Amino acid sequence: MLGGIVADFARNPEIATLPDDVQRGVRLHRLIDGFTDRHAAVLRSITRVSPRLGWYSGIVIDIYYDHMLARNWERYSNEALRAFADRAHATLEEQFAVATPDAQHFIRRYIDNDDMFSYATAEGLERTLIRVSRTIAERIPKRPMWLPDSIPDLRAAEAELAADFHTFYPELQAFAAQQRAELLRPG
Repeated sequence: MLGGIVADFARNPEIATLPDDVQRGVRLHRLIDGFTDRHAAVLRSITRVSPRLGWYSGIVIDIYYDHMLARNWERYSNEALRAFADRAHATLEEQFAVATPDAQHFIRRYIDNDDMFSYATAEGLERTLIRVSRTIAERIPKRPMWLPDSIPDLRAAEAELAADFHTFYPELQAFAAQQRAELLRPG
């Protein structure tokens, strides 16, 4: 679980210093990212949001798919979202010291804001889009983008985006299970 977060913040030399299970989590996260980035339903969803977003459309869809998952959690998990979020928070707290400094900053904010659970709400979606917009403005000041401007497009295409998500997510679950099994296979 920690590797899934560290993957977005650590470079390969840092990753090599992490415990084996965290390194496997990083590899799994990156495999999932690659699968997601090439999936036809995801690519279709990206075209459904405003063309003015350009490259940022992929970020918006990634966040919106998190929102869709949280809203439809019971369809994909036997564990309640609240119970899963609490378990994830506890796991991340236990492994906090192992995370890289940037990942630690993200984890602290993620837990304190209860982001996983709040993704299910329109307010949580908007807060995430605002936070990511601010991060983009800090990291890429010459190309800022106010992602909450995409909300009308997301609402207008909600039925189509939901259909894309529900096509994509079961395939992602199967892919992740297969990759996890391969990463845990001895030798």
